[in-house]
Amino acid sequence: MTLVVCSVIVLLTGVADSAVICSEPTNLAEQYSQYMANATVSNMLEYLESSTAGGVASDEEEQLIYGNRICPSSIKAITTDPKSSVFERTTCPYFLVASHLSTRYPKIITEARCKCSGCVPLEENGHSDLTRCEPVYRPVRVLSRTGNCVNGVYQYAAAVHMKQEGCTCVRKTEALSGSGSGSNGSDDPIPM
Repeated sequence: MTLVVCSVIVLLTGVADSAVICSEPTNLAEQYSQYMANATVSNMLEYLESSTAGGVASDEEEQLIYGNRICPSSIKAITTDPKSSVFERTTCPYFLVASHLSTRYPKIITEARCKCSGCVPLEENGHSDLTRCEPVYRPVRVLSRTGNCVNGVYQYAAAVHMKQEGCTCVRKTEALSGSGSGSNGSDDPIPM
């Protein structure tokens, strides 16, 4: 009886819970390989221009995989061991996380996260208000779930994820007349 009632409701409303009946494509890795093989620089620029700058997705999870989250207090706290990684010896140290997003392929991407907001001072108690640590990003090709479910299979589309590769020490910018620091009115790089 319950099955019949549910079937009638779905027939009348035309709505079914897609999360229950929709599954991942069995050939998602193959789709991604084809996308990577056919992508060109112009494709990447097109996707970058059309993509929206988003923050962390709602179901994104991060797991620390290398390093620690502690910002060194001075240059003396930074290792000089030649076998250590560059991200442990920089004045803007960072750690690595595994970023997991269920609606993206690949679902897990290794990314950097800055340990400090300001650059590590070169002298003891030598904090500078002139510099700060900023993330360095690189566009990477991904497939992103569209939200459409066709014949019980989620649909994916080509997309670009701005992967945080590291952190760098930069001079702080000054706002000019209430606008951004760049001549284009923002802190974004000027297009060439």
